Amino acid sequence: MDKKTVILIILLGLLVIFWMPIMTRLGLLKPAPQPIRQPGTEQPVQQAPADTAQRPLLPERQQVMPTRQDTAATLAAADTVIDIPEELITVETGIWEITLTNHGGGPISFKLTDYKYEDGTPIQMLPDCEVATPSFTYLGGTLPGNSLAYRASRPAGRYTVTNTPLELTYTYEKEGGGAISKRYRFYPDRYDYDLILEISDRPGLGFERNYIIEWNNRLGPTELNIGDDYNAMWAMAYQGGEHYKFDDFNNNILNENVPGNTGWIANRSKYFTAILIPRSQPGEAAQAYGVREKIQSRQGAVTARAISTGITMPLEYAPSITDSFSVFVGPIDYGVLSKYNNEIVDLIDIGTTPFVGWIIRIFAVPIMWLLPRMYDIIPNYGLVIIIFSLLIKVVTFPLTKKTLKSMLGMRELQPKMEELKKKHKNNPQALNREMMKLYKEMGINPLSGCLPMLPQMPLFFALFSVFRSTILLRQAPFILWWNDLSRGALSLTDPYMILVILMVGLMFLQQKTGMTDPKNKALTYIFPLMLGFFFYKASAGLVLYWTCFSLFSFIEQIVYKRPMMEKAEAQKQTA
Repeated sequence: MDKKTVILIILLGLLVIFWMPIMTRLGLLKPAPQPIRQPGTEQPVQQAPADTAQRPLLPERQQVMPTRQDTAATLAAADTVIDIPEELITVETGIWEITLTNHGGGPISFKLTDYKYEDGTPIQMLPDCEVATPSFTYLGGTLPGNSLAYRASRPAGRYTVTNTPLELTYTYEKEGGGAISKRYRFYPDRYDYDLILEISDRPGLGFERNYIIEWNNRLGPTELNIGDDYNAMWAMAYQGGEHYKFDDFNNNILNENVPGNTGWIANRSKYFTAILIPRSQPGEAAQAYGVREKIQSRQGAVTARAISTGITMPLEYAPSITDSFSVFVGPIDYGVLSKYNNEIVDLIDIGTTPFVGWIIRIFAVPIMWLLPRMYDIIPNYGLVIIIFSLLIKVVTFPLTKKTLKSMLGMRELQPKMEELKKKHKNNPQALNREMMKLYKEMGINPLSGCLPMLPQMPLFFALFSVFRSTILLRQAPFILWWNDLSRGALSLTDPYMILVILMVGLMFLQQKTGMTDPKNKALTYIFPLMLGFFFYKASAGLVLYWTCFSLFSFIEQIVYKRPMMEKAEAQKQTA
């Protein structure tokens, strides 16, 4: 290495060590924004103080408890929740804490105890919830089931699910005939529960044609980068063997109803999802509705989304009806979702792009399978990524070697090719014939320099997709200030910028050391800076991977590539 390269390496090391004191001394480093707990909610969100924060709201019919007038045509006054005291039941499993109410007969609080906000409190999947979720709507939407008062099969209180499933039934009985029962079955260690709807004396209730089951509450942001979290909020349905994505906001309103056999519908944020899965029969339509609007957060103005989803279910023309559902509420984790049928795992949205998606998927699925197994041996995802990047460098070394040999061969042919160009400058056909003859005599394929790089392109896109999407890196600590490999830098003074600077510096060293053509000198500066700009807010895990890959490429050039090039140059001069 030359003197300038050594000095640059030393400066990079000093920058990493003294980043925090330098930024603090300059008055540029501020604490990362912490979640603010909104009044009347259990979910912390990264927004402005309560007096100035705005929040996207779903349509009023999902935010306000129905009044007696909403159901007077079909129900006696005593049937509505405004006349019955509320009783709560809390169910604890190994992964959930659920609170259910007799007002609507369903959950109003859903906490994931294994996943936390930045302040250490469990993730709340029903933020700002006012009505039981999921809800059932009958009579063409004129009778919302969450306005009914149910009777629970267990007394109010707290219950723990240990070795065997816990069952809980809520029953509504209409005076004069007709009943609705919702049977819940909670498991000790599963992210889905069984929900069985039983309708007795359907004619007495006046129900006909169909009803709707809805996840009638928005999902809230859970990450420090609130804008990135909102961008990942959309819905997806599985219909007729294909996926339908709901994210088309027209004038900031989402309102879609898509008919067709529906296997499931999901409402998701960046890392968490709620999925409704019919089991006894498919749905006949899927719908999603919501709003999109600008709100103020501690990171400035962001575009927030609030989405609700539902499935229209057919009603048989029979006196009694039973429909069963699975309701999944949990992480968007490949290891968890891959255990379900009907391609629910595609909710991760990796490899679903037409044409090229299946190629990326070939690489992405093994990566998602391998990372947690490496973590079982090395319980630090930062170290896992370092070893994984070394593994990728070893695997791709034969391709790199082949590329280098081709490049050196082309350099050796360059003088002869220049002679051919002069000789046949007025005869392109003859020039091409002679060049192909020369390639054949020397045993060189002119495309062999770039062909070995092609397999690495889908690998890079797969890595980008996995590190961007996987919940495995969420709040996964590495070392020093880097305690969440899923997030990127929130500002230029964020300590996470150190990784970006290291990546840019090592890429510059790698390209500078390996540069063979002075004409490409400008790219030595432009490409690392350009990639640093794109990776500025990318997950720290991805930046760490690319930093380590650049480091190993730099070492490879020092140990193997550069000596090989110097040897070839010496042989050329001797000849």
